[in-house]
Amino acid sequence: MSRSRAMISQFIQGEERRQFKDIVKALAFVIDLAEGYDAQHGYNVALSAVQLGKYVGLNANQLRNLFYAGLLHDVGEVGFPKENEDCDYFEWQFHPYIHQHPLIGEAIVSQLPTLKACSQFIRWHHEAWDGSGYPDKLRGDAIPIEAQIIGLCDIFDVAGSVYHDQQELKRRLGPVLKNRFAPDLISAFRRVLAETEIWNAGNFDQPTWNSLGIDSVDLALLMNLEVDYFKLTLKTFANVIDAKHQYTKGHSLRVATLSRRIAEMMGFEEEEAARIERAGFLHDAGKVGISRCILDKPGPLSDLEYNRIKAHPGMSAALLNTVQCLADHAPLVRHHHERFDGKGYPDRLKGEDIPIGSRILAVADTYDAMTSDRAYRKGLPDKVAREEIVRYRNIMYDPQVVEAFLLISAEEIRVLFESAEKASQLVY
Repeated sequence: MSRSRAMISQFIQGEERRQFKDIVKALAFVIDLAEGYDAQHGYNVALSAVQLGKYVGLNANQLRNLFYAGLLHDVGEVGFPKENEDCDYFEWQFHPYIHQHPLIGEAIVSQLPTLKACSQFIRWHHEAWDGSGYPDKLRGDAIPIEAQIIGLCDIFDVAGSVYHDQQELKRRLGPVLKNRFAPDLISAFRRVLAETEIWNAGNFDQPTWNSLGIDSVDLALLMNLEVDYFKLTLKTFANVIDAKHQYTKGHSLRVATLSRRIAEMMGFEEEEAARIERAGFLHDAGKVGISRCILDKPGPLSDLEYNRIKAHPGMSAALLNTVQCLADHAPLVRHHHERFDGKGYPDRLKGEDIPIGSRILAVADTYDAMTSDRAYRKGLPDKVAREEIVRYRNIMYDPQVVEAFLLISAEEIRVLFESAEKASQLVY
């Protein structure tokens, strides 16, 4: 390979590597949104964990594991029912499901390419030095230092959101950290606190990141993958989104799969069909910030509740706009609840002013919503769902999209959805 071609290849691979990191960061934001934490909690834990890991002499590969484990340490909480969704972090520690979330987090993250080691640290980030932690009652040096660092930085960030005075924060942390972490690690953390400012989303800079060598490790690991890690990561993202609401498990994967098939029936090239599919994976990302009480409500929504629901496409689009490689998907997601007659939301676009990808998502989303079970009703038969979609073509739906959709048989959709269902087998 010529020198110039090698440089171009390395640049392309570097761009792909940044996509992976940015998508995982966006997933961390969704986790925080779903759990009601500060929007940067996962990122703060990741950065402070890397800082402490660097201080105690961990290498670049270990720092990479710390970064991703910190971002995703709470992913196992997303699907848990909370009787009181306003409960704070400390109340949540006594929730009956709490001991399960590290195990579920491990199962989810182990499905992400190159993050198998990180998943183990997520499993053990609530273990305690004295053996009183969970889920495995590990003790002492049996707990990997990476897991201890994640646990310590998690406590620090949450406590820091409560106690803003640094002296008060340090005083409060003392009894909490004792017996929970290795004495040497606690001492190292206290030295970091005394010597410098703890890294967080507000003070961290790109030159510092570049100096850590994590990007080089990322590139080396991702270059060797034979799977489509971009799509696999988005599928995991979709599963986490749908976990917030028990009746939407697999919904985003089914919408993505059916949307892609409709696009193919309409003659779209592979690249555009794949883009519409990716938008389908993430179209409901904004819903994770909506209370289950609203999502599961069997009766009519109040105006305030309906406005919360109508805000979710905009929230989904805003999230995608934070990820460079997904920014061109944001308009498709933002407008998937527009109506062909201009009476939809959020922008009341009409007809062909609505992106074609959004018009496709609208039909696929409606079909899956109608044929899936909900808290207050059983799913409708395929025939009835099709009749409803036909009834509202030219009103809610683009007639060309409806025509393409109708060419897909009920049996083909069943097979497509079964395939999507296999990819959503995460147990919450």
